[in-house]
Amino acid sequence: MKPASFDLLQPESWQEVLNGLNDYGDDAQILAGGQSLIAMLNMRIAKPKILIDINSIKDDVPIIENKSNVEVSALFRQLQLENRALTKDELPLISECLPYIGHQQHRARGTVIGSLCHADPSSELPLCFIALKGQLKLKSLFSQRIVNAEDFFVGPLLTSRNNNEVIKSVIIPKAKEKTGYAFKEISEKHGDFALASFAAIASHNHVRFVVGGISDKITAIDWLTEDLNEIEDLINDFVWDLNTSTDQYTSERYKRDIVRDLGFKTIKTAMNRKNKS
Repeated sequence: MKPASFDLLQPESWQEVLNGLNDYGDDAQILAGGQSLIAMLNMRIAKPKILIDINSIKDDVPIIENKSNVEVSALFRQLQLENRALTKDELPLISECLPYIGHQQHRARGTVIGSLCHADPSSELPLCFIALKGQLKLKSLFSQRIVNAEDFFVGPLLTSRNNNEVIKSVIIPKAKEKTGYAFKEISEKHGDFALASFAAIASHNHVRFVVGGISDKITAIDWLTEDLNEIEDLINDFVWDLNTSTDQYTSERYKRDIVRDLGFKTIKTAMNRKNKS
């Protein structure tokens, strides 16, 4: 199948992008890396009247850093973040999840923000972004706002972005001292969408645990404990609260079991890393 016909806009500034979104609204779609959008165009799931290709923008600032955060723009590629010298130390959770995203060719084109915009509940970057409590900077022609990660993702492939807004950048918190980070996932083979994915952040008497791929929305929970026996009990209670069901890939029972097993291992890894940091 081929895409439905559309017009193409190739702006050279963010101002032109905002003008285009303001003029066309629901009829416009933004193209950056295109790793998800191109497939949706080909299957006619997405049928924009105008495609706004932002790859020619000349006033983009790819990355901004300060003591607490790394801020990356809408054109910053996943592979750029993966190959960045300081990512492993400053963003250990992101660093650990990036190699699981498709294959290197996909990450060379795919953008960090594009993955967040697609909002697939099985995707690695949204999971880790929620775990880290990242933020998104959204801008329209007449306003701008900052949205917390957990408020941005509202359902499968659905976000709180308005059609006249562009996500200009995202803010990723840097690793904190005496804190452990861990990511794990299971899939049929490397590069496939995750059947289940997990992120854990362990600090003093606190564990943040995030689950993706199990239900139609990424789920995060915080526990004020470091006792592994207690955490095992908390996970067992947690899995029964998850809104999951049998699908074409796995059974409901398998999904709950994998949360108990691999989810617990993810938390244990984060706690071990905390103790070594």
